[in-house]
Parts: sequence; C-alpha cells; structure tokens
Amino acid sequence: MGDVVIDLGELHDEQPLPPAPAHRPAPFRAALAGAAVALLLLVSGSVPRLPPVTPTVVAARLGDAMFVEKDRLYLVSAPEVGWVTATQNRVVSTYALPAGTLLSRTTAAVTGGVLGVTSAGDAILVSYQVDTLGAEATVAVEAGTDHARWRAPARLLSVSRADNVALLRENSPQFGHLDWYGVDLTTGRNRWVLRQPVLGYTTEAGYDDGFPGRLVTATVAGHLEVRDTVTGRVTATLDVPAPPTWSRRGITVWPAGDLVLVGGLGDVTAYDLRDLRERWRNDLDLSGRWVQPDCAGGICLFGYRGGVQVVDTLTGAFRWSSERWTWAEPTGRYLLVTGNEGLEARYPLAVVDPVTGELHGDFGTWRSVGEVRPDGTVIGLRQRIGDDVVWYALLDPRTLAVRVLGKATGVSGDCQGTGDVLVCRGLDASVAIWPLTDPVTDR
Repeated sequence: MGDVVIDLGELHDEQPLPPAPAHRPAPFRAALAGAAVALLLLVSGSVPRLPPVTPTVVAARLGDAMFVEKDRLYLVSAPEVGWVTATQNRVVSTYALPAGTLLSRTTAAVTGGVLGVTSAGDAILVSYQVDTLGAEATVAVEAGTDHARWRAPARLLSVSRADNVALLRENSPQFGHLDWYGVDLTTGRNRWVLRQPVLGYTTEAGYDDGFPGRLVTATVAGHLEVRDTVTGRVTATLDVPAPPTWSRRGITVWPAGDLVLVGGLGDVTAYDLRDLRERWRNDLDLSGRWVQPDCAGGICLFGYRGGVQVVDTLTGAFRWSSERWTWAEPTGRYLLVTGNEGLEARYPLAVVDPVTGELHGDFGTWRSVGEVRPDGTVIGLRQRIGDDVVWYALLDPRTLAVRVLGKATGVSGDCQGTGDVLVCRGLDASVAIWPLTDPVTDR
C-alpha cells in the first residue's frame, strides 16, 4: 500500500494540536489514515469545539515552594532572605484538591529550605533543612495557628494516619550516625528508636497505602533483621554467611514487594519479608543499580546510567534486558517505560510487554505524570522547548490512543498531576489547577 498524504489545511486555533505521537512497531497506515481523517473533521469544524477549560488560580510569589498530594496542595512562603540559619516564620497555605479551596494558613518557625509538607488530622507537618551540613528536622503545627505541638531532629519520611504514627529518619553526618524513629503523631514522643549499624544498611519495605510497614536492616557481618514500623517490634532475624566483598565493598538492600533483596557484586538473595525465609538466589549484580519492585509480575533493576534487567518475582529467573529504558511503571498487562534517546529527557515514552520486553508501541515525546488511573490510562504532558503551553491528554497504553484533554497556558513547565487535576506553576509564580476531565465522556 502506498503512502497516504492528506492535506489538513491551516489550523486557526491559537496553537496546533500536537502531532499524533503514538507509534506501533509495525506500520498501521490504515489506522493512521483514519486518525488523520478524524483530525481533518475536527479542524474543518464538523466536530464542535469545546470551550477552553478555565483553571482555578491560586496566588503565589516567586520563591514560594509548592507541594502536591492526592487531595492537597501546599504553598510555603519564601523566606524573607536567602539561606539563613536563624529561625524564620514561613506560612503554609493548604488548599483542597480538586476544588482549590483554601483550608488553612499555618505559620511554621523553621530554618533553611523546606523539604516536605503533609497533613495529619488537624496538624500540618513540615520538614526542613537545619544547616548546610545536612541536618534536618520536622515540626508539627496546629493547622491555622502558629502553635507547634512537637519538633523532632529528623526528616519526615511517611505517615500512617490509621496508626497515628510517623516514620522519621535523622541524618547527622557530623556525628557519623543515622537514626530511625517511630513518632506518635499527637504527642511527638518516640514509640521506638533504631540506630542504623555503622557497618550496615536499613531500608523501608512492605508498603501499604504509601506507608512502609517494615524496616529491614542488614550488616556486612551477615545479620538480617525486620522491624515493624508501627510498634518497633522485631518480627524476624536471620544470620547468613557474609562474603568477603560485603566488608570491602558494602552491602546492598532493596525492598521488592513482599521480598527483600540482599547482596552485592554478582550475588543476590531474595528473602521473604515476613520471616526472612530464602525464596531464591541468583548471580544478579545489585551494585550500582536501583530496583523497581513492581514491574507487572517482575522486578526491574535499572543502572544509574540507564539500561534495565528484568527478573521474575517468584523465581528470580531472568526475563529480558534492554539498554534503552530508564524507568518503568505497570499499566495493566503492559509496562510503561521511558527511554534515554534524543536531546529531550525521558524520550520516548513507550509501552512494552513485561514478560518478553517486546515493544508494543510508543507515545513519542509525551511524558507521564501521576499514578495510573483506575481505567488503566495515564496523564500525559507535552511541551515544546521554550514554550509556555503544556498540552495534557489521556494516554491509553493498551490501545496507544491519545485523547487530548486541553492545554495549560502561561506556565513555567513545573507541572504535577493527580488523578483529578493538573497543577502547574505560572510564569508569574501563581499556581493554576486544571481539572482532568474527558471532553467526550465527562460532559
């Protein structure tokens, strides 16, 4: 079949729609021709155009920090001067998402840069940098006031509101130790304290609704220990023969769903997180890698400079490898992956079979934001270099369909997505909230 060329004429909108980016590994010209005809109908006016979506705009100043959660937006006022070691009052404005309604303005006395903000009941928790040496702290302030309920010399990692506990980690490089804390959210008192061994490593594991239910510690001497993060109780221990490389090169520990991977150069063992029973072992090299535990039934091991190796979660058997991919996320029966090609970061955004690595297709220069939606689609963003317009769309990894939802204009490119909204910083430092509604199914 010869090439099909259809003259679409001129687009009279403010800016043209991004070119259809989804590609299949084999030519499907009939489908592409159909997409071109659909676009021709849209351009010629046969399909009614929807009015542009008006965002909710929240005032902000240059230097204000923005933090986005599933149902909250936090804006932290900029310090009066640059980096300071003296305490300053920073105002935390909390907005509900998706409506953008102001919930409270809370004043937190902190130093240095703000590292993170979240809510717990009627308290606002703020983590911040104490000094230029790397020390960090967290303060809990009663929402809508300047009353600090408690303050801890450690950074907030996560919160279990159901268990009324916060997990914090102290980084004290000047003292040469790293401590972990389980802190009562109401009082700030320590429920438990874990000092990470100097010749060992501790990592979070067993995530449930964003909170790690376990901490796993491994030492170069071969002692493994699992601790409950709510109670601080040790739930499992195991002593294993330690290879000489552990004492020379260190030990690597990675959580992987209900497993924990322990190893170093050319050797890794997977243990059951519940009782540290050995599940499988192989000659994988964990050094210089980071682990993506949920790869649609597999475990992805990425090199810090790119490339991925995929093994079966149950057996550890090798599945496939590729030097092309740098990140992955499960989307139904497929993996959504990003590449390391071209001048633009994270190009292309592609879809592969998690068992074989076979390429299903790609979305070109679209990039995904937020988590996978319940229907299996993801929110995709596309922005030309130097442009202040960000197109946002629903990307369907199963069909490779792209449904453009709208465009965010006058933005700096700092955009974050939830399942319901797209939140972007404006060129004037304000924050705009666009609803992620489907113009076809949601009207």
